[in-house]
Amino acid sequence: MPNDTSNTSDDETETVGNLEKTSNSGSEYPDKNSKSVDATEDTKPDDEPETEIDHQKVRDFFQKKGAVEILAQLADGPKRFSEIDDALAVSHGTVASRLTEGAKTGLWKEYFQYPDDGGKIKLYQLNPEAEDLAEIAQHNNIAETTERKRQATEQHADAVSNFQDEIKTDDSET
Repeated sequence: MPNDTSNTSDDETETVGNLEKTSNSGSEYPDKNSKSVDATEDTKPDDEPETEIDHQKVRDFFQKKGAVEILAQLADGPKRFSEIDDALAVSHGTVASRLTEGAKTGLWKEYFQYPDDGGKIKLYQLNPEAEDLAEIAQHNNIAETTERKRQATEQHADAVSNFQDEIKTDDSET
């Protein structure tokens, strides 16, 4: 896929090999000869300086709904939007906003993978600078408590729906 240089938005993309990087991710792609993503590989060129993270922006970012939970989801490797979204009990819009903000903050990168069978897959992966933060999230069981919260939210929504169905039935009988 050729690079479209006529588009000057913040979300320009560039293709290298079978991978594509969005311009707002602030990081490099995995090796251009790689067909799959290995979360343990260092994907930055050796001659590129480390990204400096603004610690105040990071603290402010983690005050936002869903931010810590996304960090915890990415702690065990790259994930698609749908995997992250399904794991959290926040809106799709909140997940999308936090993923974009986290990439701009330098906590994770977003990139595209092109499987051999066609299509493209957008993935999110922690940057090395955020791995210590991910360890703190893991130590505090954020992913596990997020899963319990999501299940409780679903159970609550089901209970409310059942209640509403029952009172509709009662109204139609009177």
